[in-house]
Amino acid sequence: MSLPLNRLKEAFQAKTTRTIAAVALAAVMVAGGAVTLLAQSDADVVAVVNGEPITRDELYEEMVRAVGREVLDELILIKLVQQEASARGVTVSPEEIAAEVAAIEDDVGGPEQLASLLSLYGMTVEDLERQIHLNRLVRALAGDGIEVTEDEIRSYFDENRERLAKPEQVRARHILVETEEEARELRERYLTGEDFAELAREHSIDRGSANLGGDLGWFGRGVMVQPFEEAAFSLEPGQISEPVQSPFGYHLILVEEREEGAEAVLDEATRDSIREQLWEEKLSQRIPVWLEELRSAADVEVRLGR
Repeated sequence: MSLPLNRLKEAFQAKTTRTIAAVALAAVMVAGGAVTLLAQSDADVVAVVNGEPITRDELYEEMVRAVGREVLDELILIKLVQQEASARGVTVSPEEIAAEVAAIEDDVGGPEQLASLLSLYGMTVEDLERQIHLNRLVRALAGDGIEVTEDEIRSYFDENRERLAKPEQVRARHILVETEEEARELRERYLTGEDFAELAREHSIDRGSANLGGDLGWFGRGVMVQPFEEAAFSLEPGQISEPVQSPFGYHLILVEEREEGAEAVLDEATRDSIREQLWEEKLSQRIPVWLEELRSAADVEVRLGR
């Protein structure tokens, strides 16, 4: 079943392409497209190829042949989820849907980027909202009764203590040039009062960061090449490095902020984070089982192909 969209980027992985297409087709059928396609009339033509017509009936038959059973299975499961939600009084408010759409917009860079991404798959924001609604129904129904125990939280913490620790990080800017001589000249200009960000914009050959005034943001160990990392983590906030040679050239590094690392602590925030992750893992395992149980318990008569 097409289970949309905790985040749109996850849904748009290659393995979901068929499901999205099937749901888009299902939406057309539910809206009344299937009834229209069944109409038979000499005038009911969807295309003309060198004077020869293609009728809606032919289109419908080909769609049924290609994806009919898959779409029907989608529709059956959607109908069963809706019926179960109605029976159990589970609803999704417009505010919940709007909040998730807004979160997805933030993830992908704004409303225009979301619309562009959706258009690649022939979807609209309204399609997305319907997918979110269905997804939230399934999560509420299948997730009912899932629990994460204190023992499970503590066991996960013990097994992942190193990964959960707070890493040492620095926030830095850099200027990359081709020669040590140029690096020393720019370092002197900075020390005599010129703005590092402006020097980066004008002189750095790393154009990606140069446009940001050399800003590299926050990074931990194991991200940068070794000479750069060693220099960056040896500096205190406000300090500038001597020229640092790497395979890319010569760097000047200005550290702006620093956060020391810390061991993981099983406090309430960490407990909540682990609980949420374990709950999501249990839910992902539960959903296909729950859907199969829902389908097995239902009285479904398939008439496709009769």
